[in-house]
Amino acid sequence: MPDQAAAAATLKFFAERRLITADEAGLVSELFDPRFPFAAAIGIADSVHVQVKVADIAALPHEDILSQGVTAQRDATNFRKYGFPDGLAVIFTSGAIAEEDLIPGAVTRSLPYVDHLGIDLREDSADSRAVYDDIAARAVAAGWRHVRQGGPQTPVRGCQCEVPEKSWVYPPNGPDGRNRPIEFAFGELELIAGADNSCDYRPIDPAHPLARLVPKISQTRAPQVVTLEGRPR
Repeated sequence: MPDQAAAAATLKFFAERRLITADEAGLVSELFDPRFPFAAAIGIADSVHVQVKVADIAALPHEDILSQGVTAQRDATNFRKYGFPDGLAVIFTSGAIAEEDLIPGAVTRSLPYVDHLGIDLREDSADSRAVYDDIAARAVAAGWRHVRQGGPQTPVRGCQCEVPEKSWVYPPNGPDGRNRPIEFAFGELELIAGADNSCDYRPIDPAHPLARLVPKISQTRAPQVVTLEGRPR
């Protein structure tokens, strides 16, 4: 499980540089609350990541960030990922990463902002699978919405990498509320060789008033199953 105190110090660094807000940093701390509906997943997580949308990747204080003890780094067009020894990764992107980015007027937050939080479940075992498979039921019981994305034969592709499947949960306070979507990435992260940087978009919150306007031709290629009120659709 990631180190909560060390991760908080790392996020404070980014907040001081106005790349995230103090309140957004606090959302990460709330993942470790025993009352968090998905506490079981946090308990077996290999890492946590924070995905931040910015206007320009090139404008990041890159050398300053590296001086904070970055242990892993990955770069691509409009993408930069920094990994820290506390089990936290901070990812910066510009351009479209979510389905609502494809709909004019659907995104109302000002840059920079945290698009979503991620909980990385790398071990594929019977115990971890049970925790992962329980996410949809826990989401619905707590008033969250759930979208399952991908599957063993149709992995979810990120920037230069892919993971077998993901579960996304969306908070009760809605698309424009304080909380953010949370991604549960299940299985080993596989790097993709070559120049293909195509990605699957983060699914839009099913409760977003413009969700039906997601362009069909541009939807994620990884299949999705939406769970609302306890019933998949």
